[in-house]
Amino acid sequence: MNGPKIFVSHSTEYKELAKSLKLSLQALEAGKTDLLDIKISEEMAGATNWRKWIDENVRTADVFLLLYPHASMEMGWCNYELGRFYEEKRHVVCIKNTDIPKPPPAFEPYQAYDANESGFAKFIEELFVAGTFTDGRPLNSEIGNVTSEFYKRATDVKTQLAKQFAEARVREHFYEMRLVISVGYDDAGRFDADKSTVKGNAEGLNLLGLEELAMVKWSEVRRSLGITDWPAELERAMKSITTGSLPPALSPFRTSKGIYIPVIAKAESVDGIVRQLAVIFVAANVERLRPLFNWILPVSMPERLKTLLQVVRMIFRARWEILEPRFKEAKYRAPSTERCSEIARLVIADYDEMQRDAENEGMTGLDSFYATFHHELKPEIEACGEEWMQHTELMRATPADNPEELSRQLKDLLGNNARWLAVVGKEFVLTVAEFG
Repeated sequence: MNGPKIFVSHSTEYKELAKSLKLSLQALEAGKTDLLDIKISEEMAGATNWRKWIDENVRTADVFLLLYPHASMEMGWCNYELGRFYEEKRHVVCIKNTDIPKPPPAFEPYQAYDANESGFAKFIEELFVAGTFTDGRPLNSEIGNVTSEFYKRATDVKTQLAKQFAEARVREHFYEMRLVISVGYDDAGRFDADKSTVKGNAEGLNLLGLEELAMVKWSEVRRSLGITDWPAELERAMKSITTGSLPPALSPFRTSKGIYIPVIAKAESVDGIVRQLAVIFVAANVERLRPLFNWILPVSMPERLKTLLQVVRMIFRARWEILEPRFKEAKYRAPSTERCSEIARLVIADYDEMQRDAENEGMTGLDSFYATFHHELKPEIEACGEEWMQHTELMRATPADNPEELSRQLKDLLGNNARWLAVVGKEFVLTVAEFG
């Protein structure tokens, strides 16, 4: 007796998943009877009229099985195939990944299984043992016998299929925003932006301000981005990529949605000529990467003025990143004794880190620091420095263990910070006067 005919509907990018599912289910067949007839489009013979093949196999299937590993999966052809399957007393099934709350709209009315071990165990038990898709006739009841070899085989199958679905979920999430550039060249073999075309998923195209089109010219992508560096950097990198070099780091760019870092994830070349590039976009954590996006000072700017701007940045950082948030917490949120001590330690640690960053930027030694300022401001600079040392040493030696004391210590440091700003303001006036 023949088993049910199952038509597996899936996106081309998940063809390996479909092949694995077919082989896994066939490994659970009992013998020469009740064999499953599983159809996947990748096994269509060459020169076949593919539309006719789909129509014939969908219309004669007993079970329509959708593989749905990711919510961004293109559903055009799957919906087309489902439209040719509708008929009473036939089964529509969806196997979806665990992070997807429900099947796609056209499949919502039908039975769905989560693509984890328990979901696959349920599907296998209903297909082979309970006869859910064969009018109650079991295909291999031994799968339900815990002492049988088929039970052990089914356990391996559900584990492997669940693992493959999980890998598909992670991979798709990672490449959620992407472009694939098919590189074109002019008659002289030079890169041609008008002959190069771009495809991408909706998220990748929308990030660049493009509609979800089937294909767009690379020249149009460049125009949509306006003034930004990474497209030109990508074009210059093509020659080095063909030699086997790792792709270069591309410059971050800003959109209305935030700051993103483009990454060349894949390149295909033939005879030393790049044919295709895949680019993904990684959202930057702005708070953690903020130091990378600071204003780059002009090369010709006088060194003393560069140092002065570095001092200003340090003062701003100290006030609004180190002191202000902690002062508000101590003043208005009544932190516990443990939290007060922790805040004091964090303030000192942040100041130490800021000092290391200053040294990495070339600001080393008191002499070079004092040289930034005019001679008449030296007494004020020394007074501010000595006061800051007293306040930080007190906090370092005897961290506050109550909100009142912590607030007082932080308020003293905020006052010192304001005095630093006043002195730096005077220095700016003196320095700018020299430019006239």
